[in-house]
Amino acid sequence: MERQSKANSNTWQAWHYKAACSVLAVCLLAACKTSAGGAGGSGAELMKSEEAYFASVLDHTFRFNTLSAPVKIDLKGPQKEMRAKAQLKIICDDRIQLSVQPFLGIEVFRIELTNDSVKILDRMNKRYLAESYGEMKGKTNIDFNFHNLQSLFTNNIFIPGERRLSSKQLRRFRITKDSGAGNLKIKDQTGMFYTFTTGKEEELLSTSINDRHENHTLTWDYSDFQMIEKQRFPFKMKAGLTSDRKTQGTVTLTFSTPEIDRPLKTDFTIPSGYTRVTFSQIIKSLDLQ
Repeated sequence: MERQSKANSNTWQAWHYKAACSVLAVCLLAACKTSAGGAGGSGAELMKSEEAYFASVLDHTFRFNTLSAPVKIDLKGPQKEMRAKAQLKIICDDRIQLSVQPFLGIEVFRIELTNDSVKILDRMNKRYLAESYGEMKGKTNIDFNFHNLQSLFTNNIFIPGERRLSSKQLRRFRITKDSGAGNLKIKDQTGMFYTFTTGKEEELLSTSINDRHENHTLTWDYSDFQMIEKQRFPFKMKAGLTSDRKTQGTVTLTFSTPEIDRPLKTDFTIPSGYTRVTFSQIIKSLDLQ
C-alpha cells in the first residue's frame, strides 16, 4: 500500500509538472514583449483591393461578451506528453480563466488572467501566485498584454500592446496576398514581428510571433471551423513554441460545445493554509528559465 501510495503521489506530481510547465509556457510566452507601437507599410497609398481585404478580415472578427467551453488539452514537449480536460471561461476584455481537471472533474490548478494581473492556484502543492504584470515584467522581461492573449484564444488579429483594432489602422500593417491566402505583418517597438495569415475567405488561420533575430517563434494555428451563433469559430487551436530552430513544445486545444454570451460566474477563492509564491519561484520550480 505504501509503494502504491508513493507511486500515485509521483504520478500526480509528474502530471502537475507537465501541465503547469506547458500551460504556463504557452499562456505567458504567447504575449511575450507585446508592447505598444506600430510599424509596417511603406507609407504609399494603399490600393482599394487592400482596403477591401482588410475590411473583410475585420468582418471575420469573432464577437462575444462571454465564451465558455470544455477543452481537451494535448501537451507535447521534447520528452513529455500528457492529456487533460479543462474548462475555459472568457469574459470579454475582463478575464480569462482556465480550470484544469484531469481526473473525474477534480481541479488540479486554476489560472486567471485579468487586465492587470495573473493568478495561479496550485491545489496539488497548496500554493498560489498573485502578481501584477508590472511585477512579472521586472523579473522576467515580459511585456504581457491581456488583450493580445484574448485575441489568440478567440481567433482575432490584433495590434501589439493595444486594445482595439479598426479599419483606420490598415496602414500600420504590411499586406501581401495572392489568390490563395494573405498575410498581414506588423512590428512593435521592441522589434518583435507579428504575422497573421488568412485563408481564401479572409478568415484567420494562423498567428506567428518572432523576435527580431527569429531565434524564438510562437505559432498559433486555427482549424476545424464550425458555426457558433452564426459565427465561424475554430474548434481546434494548436500553439507551438520554437527556440533556436528547435521545437520546445506544442499544446493543442480541442473545444467541445462552446457557448457565447451566456451569464458566467468566475471565482478565485484562495483556501486557507495556502502559501503565496512568486512568479520567479514558479518559473524556477518548473525549470523554464
